[in-house]
Amino acid sequence: MIEELESRLWRISQSLYDTRVSEQVLEEEVLPWLADDISFTDPWQHGEGLALYRKGAAAFHTMFKFDFDVLQLSVQLNAHARTGRGIVDGVMNLRQFSWLYTYPLRTILVYDFTLLDVPRGEVKFLIHHHEEMWSLGDMIEAVPGVGWFYGQVFRKAFSKGFVATGSLVKRLRGRFGPRQ
Repeated sequence: MIEELESRLWRISQSLYDTRVSEQVLEEEVLPWLADDISFTDPWQHGEGLALYRKGAAAFHTMFKFDFDVLQLSVQLNAHARTGRGIVDGVMNLRQFSWLYTYPLRTILVYDFTLLDVPRGEVKFLIHHHEEMWSLGDMIEAVPGVGWFYGQVFRKAFSKGFVATGSLVKRLRGRFGPRQ
């Protein structure tokens, strides 16, 4: 069952995150797996309801050019095997200006779903929540001209400063007693 769930979530992710996919394919490959109360969250927006989700997916495919490389995918069911969560780790390749640059955006997708009662051997579920997460650090590091400085200079310097500050606080606490 886990393999079938992973396979289906892989296909759903590929359909949602590849703008070469037509609206008809979105309707066929994604919509049957969405609950009426589906909600979508990403760092910029949150929306609820199947009609809004459907319009949002179609709008993304109209306004942007991107595809998605799945790096790993995992599904876990709850103890009673009635609900579950799928997590997809990958890279969304934003190709808006592909003649100039493809922006690789590390993306984690989370799908929360409920399994449906179906004939033995079939796997059917409905996704109630779809969350898309991006790493701010990865976003900055992918910016041409800024990424190298951020990744090779700023992050390393900040790390050393953080450790030095922690050592100073530890020393001061030892001197003045534990924090209350």
